Amino acid sequence: MEMTSKTAVVTGASSGIGRAIAKMLSSEGYDVIGFGRKFEADNPFRTVEMDLTDIPRALNAMTDIGPVDILVNCAGCAYYGVHGQLASGEISEMVRVDLELPMLLCRQFLPGLRERKGMIVNIASVTATRINTHAACYGAVKAGLRSFGRSLFEEERKNGVKVITVCPDLTDTALYRNADFAPDSGSCLTADEVARAVMNAVTAPEGVVISELEIRPQFNKIVKK
Repeated sequence: MEMTSKTAVVTGASSGIGRAIAKMLSSEGYDVIGFGRKFEADNPFRTVEMDLTDIPRALNAMTDIGPVDILVNCAGCAYYGVHGQLASGEISEMVRVDLELPMLLCRQFLPGLRERKGMIVNIASVTATRINTHAACYGAVKAGLRSFGRSLFEEERKNGVKVITVCPDLTDTALYRNADFAPDSGSCLTADEVARAVMNAVTAPEGVVISELEIRPQFNKIVKK
């Protein structure tokens, strides 16, 4: 499949899963525009530094990009602990970044995605399908993103738009810096492993959609910090 002239927008591309996906898309010939808070100096794709919690600014910054072939919603934040101990600002930030931003970006880019028969990749989480003590809000917003993606695919499949919802398990990224737990050695995914699985879904043949993808480590053990 020829990819030279294709464009991809990746949010959360400054680190973790988002950066790994952006690098792999770039290696496949995509013109990647990555949005994130703070980038390293050396990236094989175009970068735009911004605070994605400022949704009006983020939407405005992407207005002039034009039609894209792939939109990857990977920006996310997570705060952990029993729900009654979370700050109201932490709850609002998770709803804003993990759910509201992807929904608004999908709406903004849909006309071009329909035109190009493109695809949307929403990075959710296995918490979307589970009971999550100490992560009730995070699990809820990821469940919302999963539900949104499933419904959006049913709406847009007739228009040729693919929608892929990805649910990775515990991954070795900075997302868990606020957690009161840590994965035991060898019991979590790497960002590159998740990105490779995403690329398998992205490169599926025309007419085939891997609409939902759950990625888990073979072994899984967490320890209290």
